[in-house]
Amino acid sequence: MAHSIGSVGFIGLGHMGSCQARELAKLSLPLTVFDKFPAAMEPFRGKATLAGSIADLGGCDVVGICVQDDGQVTECFDELIPAMKPGSVILVHSTIRPATAKALAERAAAVGVELMDAAVTRTELTNDGPFVFCMLGGSEATMARVQPVLDAFSTNTMLVGPLGSAMGLKICNNLIAWSQIMLGLEAMDLAEAAGVPLDKLIAVMQRNGVMTPTMNGFIAFRNNPGDQANRDMMARQAGIGEKDLTLADEMGEAVGKPSKIGANLKRYVKQAITDVCRR
Repeated sequence: MAHSIGSVGFIGLGHMGSCQARELAKLSLPLTVFDKFPAAMEPFRGKATLAGSIADLGGCDVVGICVQDDGQVTECFDELIPAMKPGSVILVHSTIRPATAKALAERAAAVGVELMDAAVTRTELTNDGPFVFCMLGGSEATMARVQPVLDAFSTNTMLVGPLGSAMGLKICNNLIAWSQIMLGLEAMDLAEAAGVPLDKLIAVMQRNGVMTPTMNGFIAFRNNPGDQANRDMMARQAGIGEKDLTLADEMGEAVGKPSKIGANLKRYVKQAITDVCRR
């Protein structure tokens, strides 16, 4: 019989992870959080236990991980796995290679711990309430067990297939998203140089469906970068874009379906957004 969920842990309190943890803190379950930057944990003081190390989350029944890339997820595993108890579950929310998710699942299974890749993508622009679509790869029974945890921050959940499949789906989704973002920014540059009124172009794009919410956010930033904190946040997004397009490029090459658009965008996405940050 599957163990019940009595406690939750969460690692990585960046832009996405802090919002997920915000919703988890509303559950009746005890929550323990960790981030390598102590300041990131301060908003959770009084709402969750602030861990001194990743190993401190080893007693939790479910641990979510939302850090930057394959290397950081693996580093979390190196410290977390030896401390975890059999029957516990790890949810990897970071966008990583499917092969990495499978390899980490094997390491977890060796000590009786289950893993699901649980990629997330934002569906609602809100500072309160569920806000992501959570795509999962792994066991249907495990998903059912952790569903109350997923429901805390998810507007939608979906079992994609076996381990690694959710990461594959997320990589494809991100290829589309970053292609749209970069095309939107390029169109703004073209319009501005050609004397096309940007507000009128944006109005048409919003009405005919060309403008996606994510593209709209990046175009709004381009046209009004705002304060340094906003610029710093977008600079971090530039690095994420480069990583996401690298994963798409690698996956395409591995399955014999290389993405010419993705490979091209990968070469200049970081520089393009960094240039906007410097405007």
